[in-house]
Amino acid sequence: MRNNIRIYLVGAKTALASRMAYRADFFMSMLIMLLVEMAAPLITIMIYQNGATFPGWTMYEALLIQGVFLLGKGIAAPFFFGIVWNTIERVQNGTFDLLMIKPKSVLFMAIVTGFDAEDLGKLIGGTTLFTLALSRLPMPGLGEWLQFLLLFLLTLAVLFGYGLILAGLGIVWIGNFRVYQIFESITNFGLYPAAIFSKPLQTVITLVIPVAILGSVPATVLLGRPSAGTIGAVGVGLLFLLFSLGFWRWMLKKYTSVGG
Repeated sequence: MRNNIRIYLVGAKTALASRMAYRADFFMSMLIMLLVEMAAPLITIMIYQNGATFPGWTMYEALLIQGVFLLGKGIAAPFFFGIVWNTIERVQNGTFDLLMIKPKSVLFMAIVTGFDAEDLGKLIGGTTLFTLALSRLPMPGLGEWLQFLLLFLLTLAVLFGYGLILAGLGIVWIGNFRVYQIFESITNFGLYPAAIFSKPLQTVITLVIPVAILGSVPATVLLGRPSAGTIGAVGVGLLFLLFSLGFWRWMLKKYTSVGG
């Protein structure tokens, strides 16, 4: 375990040093990432300031959901979601084989070499929004915090699962970065309270496709009013992670190197 952590830190340090060679470009990219992630919260603020609301939710409660969602993405994007673009690019240019001959697993090496330093801007944005929203709401108790932390770990696990599926698609769907559009289209529902959607859609994003677990479910626990589908969302999230691991292994077996 220590050896793996050391290897990962070396990979992250190397990626950061590479981007810092062009500091202006690096910080500009971080700023752009930050601004893009803040689009949804700014729209939410405009909605509330113009007299409209998400029924049953105050502005800062809605922003807390978006803060949880963006915090999860902010952790995932730089630290392990880079497996997606890293796999797609390596399969496209024929260097994916280099990961397969390493003494570590292909998955681990794809994560290590996929560290994305400029996505740290997303982490800054998510942390800032989460902290701001929480500061304007009653402070949760210890029990709420413990439940939230467990659910947030599941949020990260589900995001990891999405990364595995998208990277797996990149093995057979060569050079197609539209997988990111698929991810964004599906998960953007997690930016809003699940309760504002119709009952059928609530069921889909909670108990079929794990989307509500990315924002709404952890946030409602932190607010002290957990949604009715929380336990079901946990079960679906765990099953989704297992499915994504199996899907990645299946796609890896289908990989054909440029030499074959």
